[in-house]
Amino acid sequence: MRNSLKQMMRTPVRTILFLGLMIFAALLMTLGACIWLKGTRTMAQYEDRFMTVGTVRQIPDSFEQELVWNAETKDYEVKKNAQYSHYYTPEDLLFDGAAYIAGPEQRAFYISYQPEYVTMSKSMGDGIGWATLFAEFSPVEDCMPDESVKIEITKVIGGDPRLEGVVDYFCDHHNPTPEMLYKDKTYVAMMGHQASYIHGRAYEEKMQSKDEVYIGLEMVPFSLESDLLLPDGSRPEDVFRSGQKIFEVTDGFYETEAGRRILNLAQTALLWRDCQPVTGTNQTSLLMPFYNGMAYICEGRDISEEEYEKGSKVCLAPKAFMENNGLSLGDSVKVRLRYTDRKMNAGRKFWLEGSINFYTGLVDTDGNPLEVFETSEYTVVGIYDVAFSDAESKFAPGADELVVPMESIEARDGVNLINCGPMTDTTASFRIPNGSIDEFLRGWAACGTDKLEFTFYDMGYSRLKEGIDNMKVVSLVLLAAGVILTVLLLFFFSHLFITKQAQRTAVERSLGMRKAACRWSMLSGFALLVLLGSVLGAVSGFRISAKVSAANAGETYYETAYTAGATNLDHEIAVEEAADSAMPAVCCTLFIVAAGVTIGWGKMNRSLRREPMQLLAERAEQ
Repeated sequence: MRNSLKQMMRTPVRTILFLGLMIFAALLMTLGACIWLKGTRTMAQYEDRFMTVGTVRQIPDSFEQELVWNAETKDYEVKKNAQYSHYYTPEDLLFDGAAYIAGPEQRAFYISYQPEYVTMSKSMGDGIGWATLFAEFSPVEDCMPDESVKIEITKVIGGDPRLEGVVDYFCDHHNPTPEMLYKDKTYVAMMGHQASYIHGRAYEEKMQSKDEVYIGLEMVPFSLESDLLLPDGSRPEDVFRSGQKIFEVTDGFYETEAGRRILNLAQTALLWRDCQPVTGTNQTSLLMPFYNGMAYICEGRDISEEEYEKGSKVCLAPKAFMENNGLSLGDSVKVRLRYTDRKMNAGRKFWLEGSINFYTGLVDTDGNPLEVFETSEYTVVGIYDVAFSDAESKFAPGADELVVPMESIEARDGVNLINCGPMTDTTASFRIPNGSIDEFLRGWAACGTDKLEFTFYDMGYSRLKEGIDNMKVVSLVLLAAGVILTVLLLFFFSHLFITKQAQRTAVERSLGMRKAACRWSMLSGFALLVLLGSVLGAVSGFRISAKVSAANAGETYYETAYTAGATNLDHEIAVEEAADSAMPAVCCTLFIVAAGVTIGWGKMNRSLRREPMQLLAERAEQ
C-alpha cells in the first residue's frame, strides 16, 4: 500500500481531484437515496391516517323571484328562491371507474319524540325563547294591523302559558290588505316573533320617550298550512296555503275546519322540547363533525362496518345526553321517529346550546297531527363529545343527536316528510381512496353533469403527496447523477492509476513479485481513495438530507380558497417525518467501494494477462 500511495503522491493534483470528485459523487448519491427513503417512509407511516371525503352540492337551475309585502316599508321586497328541475340522487353519482370506499349517500335526519328523556332544550330551563304561540287575543284599541299595534293575549291554547295576560306588539306584516281588528272582539292565530322590529306609531312613541328606549320585535301571524310533503318532495294541495291567518273567535269556531286545525297545531307548540334528532349514515367518517375533529368518540367504540351493512340497532350518543339521563355505555335508547327532514342536517335545526329552529305546520293536509311511524331500541356502543363549538359552522352536529346505521331505519323513504331539498355539502358525501381526486373528477367529467359541485377534504394528503412526490423525483435525479458520475470517475481514474501503470507492474513481476502482491501494490491505494471519498461524501450527504424536510415540501405560499378545483385543506394532519436513517449512506458507501474494487480488479487483471517483457518492450519503443 505504501508503494501505491507514493506512486499516487507523485501526481498530487490528479489524486486530489479524484478524491474531491469521489466525495461529490458519493454526496449526490447518498443525498438522493436518503431523501427518497425519507419521503417513502413518511408517506407509508401516515397513509392509513388520511381519509379523502367528498361532499356534493346541486347547483340551482335558476332563481325565482317572489314578492313579499313589508308592512314597515309599505312596499314589496324581492325574495329569491332557488329552483331545480329535479333533484339528483346518490344513484346519479355511480359511474364506471368510481372507486368509492363508502357512499355515496344523501342523509336525512329524523325527529324522535321521546318525552321520557331530558333533552338539551329541557335542561336549559323554562325560557320562552322563540317558541310558536297559539293564542286568543284582543287589540287594546280598534286598529288596522298594517303597523305594530298593541294586543292583549287573553288565552294561550298552545305554547308558553306564562304569556297569558301579556300585552305585546302585533302586525300582519306580510299582508298588503290586512283587515280591521276591533277591541271588543276576540281573535286567534298561530304567531311568533319574526325578525321584524316594531314600526309605525309605536316606534315613534318610543323614540319620543325620555326614558331608555328598547326596540323589541313584533309578533307576526303564521299560515296554518301543513309542512307535510309527498315522498317525492312535492307539496300536496292545502286549502290553507296562502290563506287566512287571523280568525275571529265566535260560538262554534273550534268546530270549524280552521278551528280544529288550530287546536291540532297547538298540540305541537312545545313538542320540540321532547324531540331528539336521529341521523342515519353508512360510515361515521362521512359525517363532517367526526371527520373534521369537531366531534370524537370519548368512550366505547365506533359502529363497525358489519353493523352498518346489516343495519344493526346500535348507535353513537352524545355525552351530554347520556349524562342528563343517567345513561351509560351499553344502555338502550328508545327511539320514536315522528318526522323526516331530507333537506338539511340536524345541526341547522337543533343547535348545540339547546335552541331549536322548529317547524310550524306539523299536521297533515287534513289537519291531523303527524304520528310516530317507527319505534326502535338502540344500544349505545359509543359515546361522543364535541371538541369545540362553532356556531357559524354549517357542519356542526345537532344537540342530543343520535348516529345510527342508515339501514337500521326501515321506514326511511320519505315517511312524514316535512322538509325536502337537493343534495348539499351538509347532507351528501362519499369517501374515495387517497390520492384519487383527479382520477375521480376525470371520470365524472366524462359521464357526469355540471349541475353537481364537489368539494374534497383530504386532511392535506394531496399537498403532502405532491410535495413528497416532487422531492422523490429530485432525489432520483440526484441518485442517478451520483451513480453515473461515480461509474465514470471509477473507469477514468482506474485507467490513470492502474492501466497507465502497467509498466510498473511489469517491472515488479520481472523482479519476482507474485500476481497477488502486484494486485495489492496497485489496487490498495486506489481502493483507499475510493473508500475515503465515499465515506466523506456519504456522511456529508446524510447530514444535508437531515436538513431537507420532505413533509414541508408541499407547502404553498398563496391562497387557494378560491382556486377552481382546489382541495379543502381544513383539519390537516400534523405530519412528523420518518426518522432519518443512515442505511442509504452505508449502502452507497458499500456500492461505491464494491464498484471501485471491481472496476480496478478488472483493469488490473487485463494488465496481468500480458507478458512483462511485452510491456517493457512497449515502454522502450515509447
